[in-house]
Amino acid sequence: MNFLISSYTLYHLPIELAIETLLKKGWKSIEIMCEGHGFELLGWDAKKRKQLRDLLWNYEAKVQFHAPIKKFNPASEDPTVRLETEKIWNECIELAIYYDSDYVLFHPGRASNHEIGLERINDFFSKKSKDLQENTALLIENVPPYKDEIGTTSGDLITIMNAIEKNNVGVCFDTGHAFLSYRDEFTQELEKLKPVIKAFHLNDNNGKTDEHLALGNGKIPFESILLMIKDNKYFINFEMKTVEYAEQSLTYFPK
Repeated sequence: MNFLISSYTLYHLPIELAIETLLKKGWKSIEIMCEGHGFELLGWDAKKRKQLRDLLWNYEAKVQFHAPIKKFNPASEDPTVRLETEKIWNECIELAIYYDSDYVLFHPGRASNHEIGLERINDFFSKKSKDLQENTALLIENVPPYKDEIGTTSGDLITIMNAIEKNNVGVCFDTGHAFLSYRDEFTQELEKLKPVIKAFHLNDNNGKTDEHLALGNGKIPFESILLMIKDNKYFINFEMKTVEYAEQSLTYFPK
């Protein structure tokens, strides 16, 4: 199993301090949240990029990238939004190549017309996925059921997967988002997505808001996921409110 921790656990800290803190705590792989405190990485100059690369080298650690959310929307028909979306894509891919990341992750997008928005998303990722190096996976995350969001269901995600003609692509299954989207069909949706899942964002909630709790502190039925994880090599990312929640959740995975 490939365990990671999200910089979201230290979202209140500047990104450089958050990364260094997680490294000092012994984490060897960090998913950098480029929404909020990690957004500045997209504009770092060569000197700052190298400083982080040297730090990672010293700790024998790696970073993966969670792309910005609000400014990235390939489902939009607005030319300005689409230009910004392409810019963010290019910057994230550049970071993934520079840091030799195992994956880069995106939310699909949002549109008032679901069908047309999904077509635009399929077209965008189908064309752009060719920019990735072979050793870097493209991950698309299931999203919470907010207004106009595309990618809340297995149907949307499988459609996107089928549109991308590339082997190293998959779904990141966010347990909290899934429970909010289809609480009563959580296990069924997980089963439908099983062939395309490459990663998990693990966190718990009580079915009302995206609380990012430690495993066992909410109502999500994790039994089926724990069985899946036990027998396969997934990226297991503890995307939680605090580092303490992540450390607490590690006890579900005895060495």
